[in-house]
Amino acid sequence: MEHITKLFFCLYVIALLLIGGSGLFIAPWELRTVFHVDLDSMSAINAATLINQYRFLKGVEFASGCFSWHWRREIYSIPAFRHTFLVIVWAGVGGRLLSVFVDGEPHVLFLGFLIIEAITGILMSLRRSRGAYA
Repeated sequence: MEHITKLFFCLYVIALLLIGGSGLFIAPWELRTVFHVDLDSMSAINAATLINQYRFLKGVEFASGCFSWHWRREIYSIPAFRHTFLVIVWAGVGGRLLSVFVDGEPHVLFLGFLIIEAITGILMSLRRSRGAYA
């Protein structure tokens, strides 16, 4: 079980780092390609505001990944660190679930993210402190 927990932890953190970090630099492309947002149909200020907010959220996503990777040993061994990590995980899962119920079913890729995130949250919630991440 410990190996599966570490696998999901690593998948989650790598996703935060790669998707969050890349999104900082490719925000307009990502909005147009992944989400099919027509930025050109918006006023310049509305497009800039949307991109600004998107980059901010990608920055928070990347920072969450940095925190999780930097403090991975503490997340595995010190309850306060694990609890902070779990706030990050469950806030994301909660946001995705709220969106499914309020906004409707997203693309299957995002349902996959939800499942991976929820499994990570469950596994890490069940884990007891037993020493450092190896």
